[in-house]
This record gives sequence, structure tokens and C-alpha cells, in this order.
Amino acid sequence: MSTEVDPTALQRLLDLQVEDSTIKRLTDQRSSLPETARLEELKSQLAEFTADLEIAGKQRDEIAREVSRIEGEIELVDQKIQREEQRMYSGQVSNPKELSALQAEVEMLKKKKAGLEDQELEAMVARDQADSTVQNLTSEQEQATKESADLTVKVGKLTKEIDTELAAHTDARNEIAASIPADILALYEKIRDQRAGVGAAALENGTCQGCHTKLPAKEAERLRASGGLQRCENCRRILIVN
Repeated sequence: MSTEVDPTALQRLLDLQVEDSTIKRLTDQRSSLPETARLEELKSQLAEFTADLEIAGKQRDEIAREVSRIEGEIELVDQKIQREEQRMYSGQVSNPKELSALQAEVEMLKKKKAGLEDQELEAMVARDQADSTVQNLTSEQEQATKESADLTVKVGKLTKEIDTELAAHTDARNEIAASIPADILALYEKIRDQRAGVGAAALENGTCQGCHTKLPAKEAERLRASGGLQRCENCRRILIVN
């Protein structure tokens, strides 16, 4: 296919393709920043930390209440032991049978106290473990929060830099597009939509830079001699022949 076209317009078409490729690269770069991906991971982690801390905090508080309950029971049993022992040794009880009953009661209370103290020890160990879990989660949450804050600043800076470049290349692209005939521009846009964003390519050393197909020497020479608008026989992109 050959159509008479101002050679300057064809060269501008190649310039337009450079701008479009740059815009696509910058757009892809903006949407795939590793810092942005890491920031999303941190946001997810922070949400998990919040949920885990809520659960761990409730467990710690429940265990703390259990420790307090056991301590209260021990105190009550201890007070009762003291009262009963005071009766035993005060001389107020002289009846051997009643005295024997008091001794049995005190022994039973002491066994109960020992059992409660074992429970208290287990509960205190569990409380220490729960405290450690909360502290570790809090520390990890603080580290993730700091990293998230730092990355937020960095992503903002990188995004701003890319947006500045995008704006400059978009302005350049619009200026170039305005200088290209409407029918040629429409064909270019159509091909670009169909061919992964590349609508025009240079023919360099007999090779289409769009699909990297090497043309026969005679065909390349014919294209150079024909001039005008040419299409690659393989990829059908607009071929800019120098």
C-alpha cells in the first residue's frame, strides 16, 4: 500500500509514537511501583495487627481477671484459716471433738489454698505470655506504621515525579498530533489500539522496528523508492522509511 503523504508528517508520526511509547511506559511505571505494592502489603498487615491486638488484648484482660479472681479466693481462704487457727489456739475450744474438727477444717482449707496457688501460678504464667504477645504485636505494629508512613511519603514523591514527566510528554504528544493530517492520525490510532500501543515503526537496516521482521533487500529498496505511506506486510504497522 502506498499513499502520497508529506514526508515531514510521517517523521512526525514517528515522533508521536515515541511520545506515546514513553507515556505508556510512565503510566505502567506509575501503576506498578514496587513501593506502592509494599505499601498495600503494609496496609493489609496493619489491619491484621489491629485485629490480632484486639483479640490478644481481650485474652490478656480475661486472664488478668482470672488472676484477680484467684487472688481474691486465696485471700478469703487465708482469712478463714487465720480465724480458725485463732480459735484453735485461743483456748476457747476445749472440746476434743470440736478441736479435732477445727484441725480438719484448717487442713482442708490449706489444701484448698495450695490448689488455688497452683492455679494462680498457671494463670500468672499465662498472663505473662499474653503480655508478651501484646507487646510483640504492638512493636511490630509500630514498625509497620513507621514503614508505611515513610513509604507513603516516598510513593507520593515518586508519583509526583512521574506525573510531571507524564504531563510534559502529554503536552508534547498533543502538539505533535496537531501537526499530523487527521486521516493519517486516525489510521495510526486504530493500528496502535490493535498492536499493543505501537502504530508506527521505523524501517532500519531493512528491519521493521515494530515486529522486528527482516525484509528482503529488494522489498526494502522498493519501499525506499516508492516513498509515501507504507505498511509492514507482517505486522501492518505504518512503516517510516528513511
